[in-house]
Amino acid sequence: MLQVNYITRPWFFDISVEFIRELKQRVNLNVILIIAPATASYLGLSDQEAKRYLNKTLKLEDVLKGENYQRLYPYFEGANVLCKFEEHNESSIKNAFGWSKLLFSNKNIYKADYTIIESLSFADWYFLFRIRNKKLFYIIHDPVAHTGEERGRIDTLNKLYFPYIDKFITYSHFSAKIFSQNFPLYKEKLEIFKMPIYTSLNIGKQKAYEVKKRKKVVFFGRISPYKGAELFYDAAIQLAIDYVDTDFIIAGKAIEGYNPDFLNYNPYQNIIIKNRFIDLEELHEIMSDADLCVLPYLDATQSGVIMTAYAFGLPVLVSDCEGLLEYCFDKENFSFSNGDIDDLRNKMEILISSPDLLALNKQQILAYSKQNVSAKNVDLTIS
Repeated sequence: MLQVNYITRPWFFDISVEFIRELKQRVNLNVILIIAPATASYLGLSDQEAKRYLNKTLKLEDVLKGENYQRLYPYFEGANVLCKFEEHNESSIKNAFGWSKLLFSNKNIYKADYTIIESLSFADWYFLFRIRNKKLFYIIHDPVAHTGEERGRIDTLNKLYFPYIDKFITYSHFSAKIFSQNFPLYKEKLEIFKMPIYTSLNIGKQKAYEVKKRKKVVFFGRISPYKGAELFYDAAIQLAIDYVDTDFIIAGKAIEGYNPDFLNYNPYQNIIIKNRFIDLEELHEIMSDADLCVLPYLDATQSGVIMTAYAFGLPVLVSDCEGLLEYCFDKENFSFSNGDIDDLRNKMEILISSPDLLALNKQQILAYSKQNVSAKNVDLTIS
């Protein structure tokens, strides 16, 4: 049986656990989660807990406790899972020492036939140097920078590491196209996965039945320039007065330095702003109670929010970015012209007034969920 290492970080946890759950059934799998205090909340850990673990490597069961462990254990059962705690941007020497300790205590990592890595970092140079004679696969989520984002550091990393990678993996055909255009030297090494539904995010808490009195339309995710939260807010303003029985919700934390006006002043009672990190319990409450999720992105190679919404059987209205349309099952009714507030408002209005369209889309989501695309992704990896 093949031996494989899988290296990831909490940013990608929602998508990686779906792949890991299938991969561990086919190979002997080592998983290394690289965790910093700034990213610990993705795993349900507090900053204080993460700081207590700094510069240590622990087993998963020593890090995750209670309901959080019970929720995630089935995804990792049978794999050797290590949690490596480090600080962002720590010194190269300190980080190399941390990798040295981890590898000394886990020599089976050297025996892997190949390593899959989901996020490149300057800090990983020591680890990559030690496995330089092994095959290396790289899952690349965003080949180029989004609107309003700087990627100078990432571009430097790419130039440094890309020549040593044996296979590149993307989760959309559009992302693959962008990768091929920007890195033509490596396009022959490219594999395309299908995005899985993020089942781990639906904690499945049962709610007491109650008659639904209000409709809810939600924008969920990090509030940043390219995600179009201001466009959603402006469309919601136009609908809020006529649709007093509908709540328009913006849920997610704004990135540092981005402060759109609606975060400071919002006079509309049925436009609700939740500018904070949304934990799993609140996510479940929002998504389970929503009628429609809206992604008014200005650009996108793919979107985890789509697969988050689909985990709750929630229909999604997307802008017509290629990376979003790829996972839109009804492009006529559930997409709008990118940046066009009139088209966005009209589509939102149609959908919140069309229960039959929403019900049909839920059936399409259910059909996709039954495909088990992660098992097919594993086939592509080990073939």
